[in-house]
Amino acid sequence: MTRRTRSTPAQPRIEPKAVVAVARKPQVKAEVKAEMKAKAAAPSRTVPEPAPLPSPTTPKAPSGKLGTLLGQIGNPAGAGIDELADATGWQAHTIRAAFSRLRQRGFPIALVTGTDGRKAYRLEAKEG
Repeated sequence: MTRRTRSTPAQPRIEPKAVVAVARKPQVKAEVKAEMKAKAAAPSRTVPEPAPLPSPTTPKAPSGKLGTLLGQIGNPAGAGIDELADATGWQAHTIRAAFSRLRQRGFPIALVTGTDGRKAYRLEAKEG
């Protein structure tokens, strides 16, 4: 009885990678180097114009729910967080986050406490 062995297919022979020659940079003469340095050190002929300064006016009032918030707190008495939540349908933390963004845009929003203990958000008059 002969023993049968499993024959494996022949593996393809992998050739070694070819050696790639790297071309050298041509030598630059000292005169050319001096010219290149002089060009790099020379000041630019065109001077960029300065960016326009932002106008000191009040920012443009947004529309939508942010406009609703600003409209409600624009009253002299201001508006409480519950009143603002009813007007916009937002939760209290969302209203506070919106005020934070409006302050970053330049709207002077302040939280004031009345003599009766009522806390209300109100637009303050900008000084200056």
